[in-house]
Amino acid sequence: MVPIGMLVFFAASAGIWSWIVRNRGSFSLWLANLAGFLASLIVGTLVLIFMGEQVGPRGPAYFLYAFMAIIGAFVGTWLLVVARSRPDAHPVGRHLIGGSCGLLAACITLVLWAVIFPAK
Repeated sequence: MVPIGMLVFFAASAGIWSWIVRNRGSFSLWLANLAGFLASLIVGTLVLIFMGEQVGPRGPAYFLYAFMAIIGAFVGTWLLVVARSRPDAHPVGRHLIGGSCGLLAACITLVLWAVIFPAK
């Protein structure tokens, strides 16, 4: 089952990457490739989890909920901090501060999720 899972992982990763790069719109090619790479890793990992034989005691839905909560806290905090920053500040500095705050929010969400909903 592992070779088939790896083939599906690579097929899903390549498919989502090429789809994002093809439909990039006004984004630069570099940003589209970066977004495609990150999305392909996420989709490929989810495909491997759903195809895996050893499903945890709570199943794939538990992982999916935890993953969405952590990524939502990370991205949401990042975008909130960037949007609320001073407009005259340098964009790189705003994104560094936003990314740091988002990482902190994701870590806090992970700890709270592990304490409130233990994996048993």
